[in-house]
Amino acid sequence: MTRILPRPWARVYFILSVALLLLGVGPASAQFLPRGRSSTEVTTVFRGVVSGPSESTVRVRCNDKDAALGTVITADGYIVTKASLLRGRISCVLKDGKVLPAKLVGQEDKYDVAMLKVETKGLKPIEWQDSKTADPGNWLAAPGNSRDPVAIGVVSVATRKTTPRDFANRPAAANSGFLGVMLEDGDGNPVIAEVTKNSAADRAGLKAGDVVIAISGKTVTTREVLVQTIQNFKVGDSVTIKVKRGDDEMELRARLGKRPDSGPDRSEKMNAMGSELSERRTGFPVILQHDMVIKPTDCGGPLVDLDGKAVGINIARAGRVESYAIPSEAVQALLPDLKSGKLAPQEDPRVAELSRRLEGLQNELKIAEKESDALMKDKAVSKKDEKLNEAKKSTLRERILQLRKQVREAEGELRLARRDPTK
Repeated sequence: MTRILPRPWARVYFILSVALLLLGVGPASAQFLPRGRSSTEVTTVFRGVVSGPSESTVRVRCNDKDAALGTVITADGYIVTKASLLRGRISCVLKDGKVLPAKLVGQEDKYDVAMLKVETKGLKPIEWQDSKTADPGNWLAAPGNSRDPVAIGVVSVATRKTTPRDFANRPAAANSGFLGVMLEDGDGNPVIAEVTKNSAADRAGLKAGDVVIAISGKTVTTREVLVQTIQNFKVGDSVTIKVKRGDDEMELRARLGKRPDSGPDRSEKMNAMGSELSERRTGFPVILQHDMVIKPTDCGGPLVDLDGKAVGINIARAGRVESYAIPSEAVQALLPDLKSGKLAPQEDPRVAELSRRLEGLQNELKIAEKESDALMKDKAVSKKDEKLNEAKKSTLRERILQLRKQVREAEGELRLARRDPTK
């Protein structure tokens, strides 16, 4: 018969169990077992912590590849996750293995959170806990949608507001795009102070004094947003930059280059040790910092205390022993706007233009292929018209080959404009 301990004593028993395991205290045979947070003994102890919240965690997939985790907000299918990881066709895998198509209904860029909607009922919403109860040194766990946690650790720094200084020395991802501009100090829309010679910005025609308004359809309101937006693109990506120059507004197109080689960066190498870092890992207005080794594809899921209640949503793997969560209070404050459609994502005008162009080319190709099929099937052709018929077939074959090439090129441009490398 299983003995159920009262909650306070269960917590004491739990903490003592973890402490003894980490210190290597236990049966003699245990000395030969692996130690540390990722050991089977420790993750087994945490199964009870994550068993409840794992029912409120889903695997988010984009184009049938793992992209993130998601946190169930309502029983009727609203799920919050990490916004910058959503590229292409989105689906959610529930704990029971059921796969449901998901619609992106809202996203908030400062916090990098997004709201998905799946058509279902009976999901288990996550239970929230005030993040201020998570003091430095407190144990935390990150549930997946299996019985074991995806990571465990402790609070490093309590919930705090951030400033640009918090991220000033944070290195960009090695393959992030480089524009090549220096920005003036100040609030509001960023103003270009200097353009690096032979950089992507220089080749695009950007000039000192230009005020940046938008990047590929995304409104840019601060220096931080501009830097984060560019870093979310990769080397070789093309971006549309809308600027105000004097009284005129114009759009310029730049193909992002490689960041200049500044020699070996020991701090960046150290930060990346143990796990890949998140592409978007800076600029969040408020964070709860912990020391879990969270994979980028495991961001978006809940961060829970020993009672299995969410004190936040994991949002970024930022360093070797540094991961960030958006505190529960901040997430809950965003939920009404994310659900309402007020923060519905706006499609890049270039994406819409390329989509229309691709659709037109595909329609032309279908018409040409049908006409070619009809000519091939037409056997009642007089000898007099046979030569003319062969000429038409030849012209159509060339047209079809040309259209197929144009369709492939348009599909490639559209994928690039959508920043969708997974297809």
